[in-house]
Amino acid sequence: MEDVLKAILHAQKKVKKEKECDTSCKESIQQLLGESKKPKKNTIPFILYCGDCEPFKATGVTTYSSYSKKEKFACITSFIFRIKAIENNCAVLELLKIKSEKEHSSDSKNCKSKDVCSPCCQIDGKDVDDLEKTGICITVDLSCFCAITCLPAVCLK
Repeated sequence: MEDVLKAILHAQKKVKKEKECDTSCKESIQQLLGESKKPKKNTIPFILYCGDCEPFKATGVTTYSSYSKKEKFACITSFIFRIKAIENNCAVLELLKIKSEKEHSSDSKNCKSKDVCSPCCQIDGKDVDDLEKTGICITVDLSCFCAITCLPAVCLK
């Protein structure tokens, strides 16, 4: 697990400075580093699975300014992450989300409530360009995870 995350982190850092499967960690790393006429990709989003094989869901908190210009809290829940750093078998992960105006659209076939209930509920039918950084980072112990699913490489601003 740590080796895969290190490879993703290395590839993401490399593009900042400068096929066996259609969707896999190896394929996503190759997409990130490969030459393309599309906008340069800079992120490999991924889903982690806990020891009980359940997708890992994280919640973080940020703030925003409301119409009344008062600062308010906002909770963000996500199954989708971006690696930021690795040290001592721990990883710093940034939560990724779908842009708010489309986050809970009627396109979500599997979710009836506004809570994010599964990775597929969060991203199924959503535009790839609507995936965005949240700026919310968490630190996790990598020994708590047994599997990783890499999504295709994307360009996040």
